[in-house]
Amino acid sequence: MSKNKYQIDIDGYIGENYYSKRFVKNELGKYPGQLVRVRINSMGGSLDHGLDIAERFAEHGNVEVDLFAMNASAATLATLKAKKVSMSSSGFYLIHKVMNWVDVWGNMNADEIAQAIEDLTKNKEENQKMDLVIAQMYSEKTGKSINEMLNLMKVGGWLTATEAKEWGLIDEIINVKEKVNLNEMGNKLNAFGLPTNFISKSNFFTNIKTSEPMNKQPLKINAILKVEQLESTETDGVFLNEAQIETIDKEIETLEGRVNTLTTEKTNAEQRATTAEAQVTEKDNEIAGLKTQVDNLKKNAGATTTTGAGKESDGKTEEVENEFFNTVSAAKELYDMIP
Repeated sequence: MSKNKYQIDIDGYIGENYYSKRFVKNELGKYPGQLVRVRINSMGGSLDHGLDIAERFAEHGNVEVDLFAMNASAATLATLKAKKVSMSSSGFYLIHKVMNWVDVWGNMNADEIAQAIEDLTKNKEENQKMDLVIAQMYSEKTGKSINEMLNLMKVGGWLTATEAKEWGLIDEIINVKEKVNLNEMGNKLNAFGLPTNFISKSNFFTNIKTSEPMNKQPLKINAILKVEQLESTETDGVFLNEAQIETIDKEIETLEGRVNTLTTEKTNAEQRATTAEAQVTEKDNEIAGLKTQVDNLKKNAGATTTTGAGKESDGKTEEVENEFFNTVSAAKELYDMIP
């Protein structure tokens, strides 16, 4: 199966010395006026770089983004001014309020505590300003109110592709042949300072409990895959891994090949039948014509001749007889040729 070609692939931290705003600027500069495909799988990073990348996408004007696996924070901000944003059906999307490192712990006197409170208050007010601007950007993308986006940012929970599309954060869902492995994902989230709420075996990030396997299984598909039953949930349906989908694709390709072969054979047989019918009709017409000639010859009285005494010959009798027998012989020969 064909795979998309991406001009930019961001699969890590967004910020200085990694996937920076300068990196994106340089890559976009290689394709002025052209469609640029961007693949992103990033937990986020620097707010400054995420905001600038969004503006770079807007300035270029022809950028389409595909989101795979898990994307959060600055990675989602970077997509907000792209021409089109698509997301893998097995991916997750997270937005949250602005965060920064705070380290004020230690032994402090009253004056130091007061200064710490003042500093934290300023920090809080600055973060609130940034939250408001970011919420406005999300609002412009989704059509939702700023308060709705602020509330979603406050929750900071993971959205499925369907939920992200319902919110208007993405434009399209991509159906891919992969399943996200969530083992030990909590450690990765903690490393980026992202919330790990909603992570459990029972809710799979979305508070949706998994159900028992379906009572009715796709038996023919199971037979192709050589399994007794497929993994499934009540809400999300049946899950297939990449190897299973490839097996089904190959089976479909085989069946399509057989259909094409049988269609070609059917067309050829129909053409041969049409040709044979035309030949039979032509021979029937020839036979009919010859029979008519034979009947006409039988009806016409021929001149008589004799070698006996008192009988005269006009010299044409032998010629007529020869013509008659030749015609009959030809008719018989043609008749014998008919299959």
